[in-house]
Amino acid sequence: MKNAFTTGLALAAAVAMGFPAVLHASQNARPIQVAHAHGDHGQHAQGNGHGHGHARPGPSQEAIAAMPTAAVDISECWIRLLPLPAPSAGYFNAKNSGTDTVTLSGAASKQYGAVMLHQTTHKDGMSRMSSVEGVDIAPGQMLQFKPGGYHIMLEKPAAQIKVGDVVPMQFLFTSGQKAEADCEVKPANTLAK
Repeated sequence: MKNAFTTGLALAAAVAMGFPAVLHASQNARPIQVAHAHGDHGQHAQGNGHGHGHARPGPSQEAIAAMPTAAVDISECWIRLLPLPAPSAGYFNAKNSGTDTVTLSGAASKQYGAVMLHQTTHKDGMSRMSSVEGVDIAPGQMLQFKPGGYHIMLEKPAAQIKVGDVVPMQFLFTSGQKAEADCEVKPANTLAK
């Protein structure tokens, strides 16, 4: 069981970092190093998902519904579905159509109990995934959340999610505003929309 869980985590890390979702059972396989911004990864949440240990409670769905809309267009939103307990990953484009820099600070969905911003970085031949507190988007800028870069991690699905489903997602900004998009659920081996 421990080996299956470790394999699932390695698969999730590989997929979120943009590597093909193929694992080989081999004694000589090199482990994937995954580093996070918070140090409490030894604690695993109960329930679905492996519990990153740094998800903070966000605003309620009622509070999100009452938020004004930001001048940010979210497009090409899709989710790479991974088998539980591995978290799925979400990707999208965010274009700031306003006149001020905005900071994306989180995302939420009724379909997932935890949605977190992450970034994959590459240094000295190693890829690392870490949580991100916020991502600035300048006026007129389009920021791509894509495999191997910024992405969202989705854990604790409220119901069974399957390929072909459409998941409504709200993107939250430090200004107290939101943007919304529907995200298409794709298979684990998908590398781009």
